[in-house]
Amino acid sequence: MGLIQSKYAKGIIVPPFPAFAGAIVAHRFFHDFAAAPALNDILELAVIPAGARVVDMILDSDDLDSGTALVFDLGIMSGKWQENNGARTVGAEFLSGSTIGQTGTTARPTLKTAFRTVRTGADRSIGLKIATAAGTFAAGQVGLTLLIEG
Repeated sequence: MGLIQSKYAKGIIVPPFPAFAGAIVAHRFFHDFAAAPALNDILELAVIPAGARVVDMILDSDDLDSGTALVFDLGIMSGKWQENNGARTVGAEFLSGSTIGQTGTTARPTLKTAFRTVRTGADRSIGLKIATAAGTFAAGQVGLTLLIEG
């Protein structure tokens, strides 16, 4: 298992955040996979800023597997936002067992926990876990359009 960090997690691209309480901000985070991610790799894709909560999200993916093996989980990561530590883990609060990377499509949360995130005093990472690796990898992009409320 390895940790892959998006340009957002590396601090190369700075995402927007709600400017005041009750404001909703939408932003599409993305990562380009040039090489095949391995089983149990985690992509630190997006951030839930301190004081914000998730309102909705849409995960999109190119067809990253010309076979039918690739499976994703999407959830909140352990550790601190932008912390490059291979021991970090990720839950499946938003999506569990998503196969959108097999066909190049989209998915919205299917779990009630996705809409019950609470505000915290620290930035939190959203991670994409490779629950099953691609059988025949094809390069492409994964994106997460995240709607957060301040």
